[in-house]
Parts: sequence; structure tokens; C-alpha cells
Amino acid sequence: MTLITIGMVLIFVVSIIWTWHNLGNIEKPKKVVFIIIGLLITYLLTMVLYNLSNPDITYPSEEIQKTVSNTLTWVFTGLNALIFLPLIANVLDKILEEEIEKTQAKRRIIIILVIFVVCIFIEKGYIESTQEGIMNIYNEVQNAET
Repeated sequence: MTLITIGMVLIFVVSIIWTWHNLGNIEKPKKVVFIIIGLLITYLLTMVLYNLSNPDITYPSEEIQKTVSNTLTWVFTGLNALIFLPLIANVLDKILEEEIEKTQAKRRIIIILVIFVVCIFIEKGYIESTQEGIMNIYNEVQNAET
């Protein structure tokens, strides 16, 4: 679990630094607000995805269910933030700096949304199979102990 936690922290740190950099010359307080709101929205979307991906698995205890839920939610929140926040920040910076036209910005946002939808389908399947795999390993360990 320690390795997973270290990995999650690294993913969040890289995501925040990359997003900060891609926000360019935007004022620091606005960068902080963008990152906080972006992470919050990403977390909420990931929670919804986790709840939609929750297969009919009965966990042996509520504690195990909460641990699996929290771990998967935070891992995928970090990954989603790493993928999408820097991209959105880059488009926002280019719009504010007037480096791209609105039509180009719309195209880039549509591309980001398409990538997001594809990622959602992939993540949904991965979250389901991960939960099933965790329960299979748990059941094997329990059977080996008896």
C-alpha cells in the first residue's frame, strides 16, 4: 500500500507542476484556483465513474470496500488529472494570450472531450476488473489459510 501511496503522490505532484506550467502567465492565485477546482471536478467525475463501475461484488467487510474504493478513486483521479488538466490549462492559456482563435480552441476542446470519453470507457472496464481481481486474490488467501 505504501508503494501505491507514493505513486499517487508523485502522479499528483507531476500533474500540478505540469498544469501550473501550462497556465503560462496567468496570475498565481488564479492558477491555484484553476488547479484546485480542476482536481475537485476530476475527483467528483472519478467518484461517479467508480460508482458506475462497481460490479456486483460483495466485500467481506465495509473496511475493505472503503479501502478499495478510496485507493482506486485516488489513483484514477491522479491519472485523469495528469492527462486532462495540463491539456485544458494549455488551451486556456492560449485563449487568454490570444494565441489561438476561438475555432481552434473549440476544436482542441472537442478533441480533449473525445479523449476523455475514450478514457472513461477504458477506465470503467479497468476499475471493474481490478475490483474483481482484488476479491479473487482475497478469496485465494482466505482459502489458503483454512
